[in-house]
Amino acid sequence: MIAGSLVGAVAAYLFQVVGGRRLGTAAFAPIALLWTVFFIAATVMLIPLEQFVTREAGRGRRVLRSDRGVMTLIVVLTATALGLFVYALRERLFANDPIFALQAFLITIGFGFMQIGKGILAGHRRFAQYGSVLALEGIIRLGAAIVFLAFSPTASSLGWAMVAAPIAVFIVAPWRHDRETVVGVVATPARGFLSSYVAGAAASQILLGGAPLGVAALGGGEALRSVIFATFTLYRAPLTLIYNLQGRVLSLLVRLDDGMAIRRLAVRVAIIGTGVIVLAGFIGLTVGPAVVEVLYGAEFRPMAMVTALAAAGVITASITQILSQALVAGGSTGELAGAWVGGLIFGLGAMTFWSGTPDTRVAVGFVVGEVVALALATWRILRTR
Repeated sequence: MIAGSLVGAVAAYLFQVVGGRRLGTAAFAPIALLWTVFFIAATVMLIPLEQFVTREAGRGRRVLRSDRGVMTLIVVLTATALGLFVYALRERLFANDPIFALQAFLITIGFGFMQIGKGILAGHRRFAQYGSVLALEGIIRLGAAIVFLAFSPTASSLGWAMVAAPIAVFIVAPWRHDRETVVGVVATPARGFLSSYVAGAAASQILLGGAPLGVAALGGGEALRSVIFATFTLYRAPLTLIYNLQGRVLSLLVRLDDGMAIRRLAVRVAIIGTGVIVLAGFIGLTVGPAVVEVLYGAEFRPMAMVTALAAAGVITASITQILSQALVAGGSTGELAGAWVGGLIFGLGAMTFWSGTPDTRVAVGFVVGEVVALALATWRILRTR
């Protein structure tokens, strides 16, 4: 599972590096924003869906038989909403090309059903096959990008490569493992679990994935949006890996019935994490801009303060995501939503009132929001019985 996550993450970055170097900052901007809006939609709607499937499969339920309708509805509605969003903003953000709206719809449909499959695999502890899906997804997208760009070096070619990536789930076929392992388990109401989780995930991902959109809203041009996208995507690596591996943590916590042990573990994680956050900020400040430049080229080089804040904020978000699995396992998604919404409010306030360039203001708002969310999540875990 870890190997598959690493292969998938490296392939995802190579996809962005290949596309950014081939197209340049201006031409790459539509893909940067397409990736951004899809990332937000996926983490707001599709990752909570995967965690619901993981939790229910881990409890012994046959998920596809009982929840197929509501899961399909969530995927289709998410894809439709994202497609309409991209179409509505096509003139301003997507080179006035409606093909990106169609690609956004198809990408979300494919990844939606892939997340359901990943949830089944994680819930039934098929971690090797879970890792295979992650690796194949990245390899297919990168291979398709190289081939498509050779014939047509345009942003839409990279969009079609993103559409092709979810084919990975059909190769592994996780639905073969969907079965009932415990008789008489009471189903968790999908609506209540997901509605609270989605509210919290929405707040979380506006903070985490909305940096290019925030720069655009503050008046930043296409080149600056691409720079911020490259920076935040690169430094998001730890959190991307955690999203891929958190099913392993959740499937364990679902089976664990020791609240005191979980609370002690949460305190340890928060204390150790504080030191890691400071270290990440220092590394981002000293070598962060050079790393982005080496991978993407000189025109993508960000300011040192932006990379420092991005690195510290992503590590903070990663620690919060790990801790949040305790609340998800217990079905306390409302508590989790409160932590992320609080972080978003403080983050937007910091971005609004801070002075400076758009990229600096977005980075400051990001790290402030993530720190507040971590503090609130830790407090809610300690007080939840």
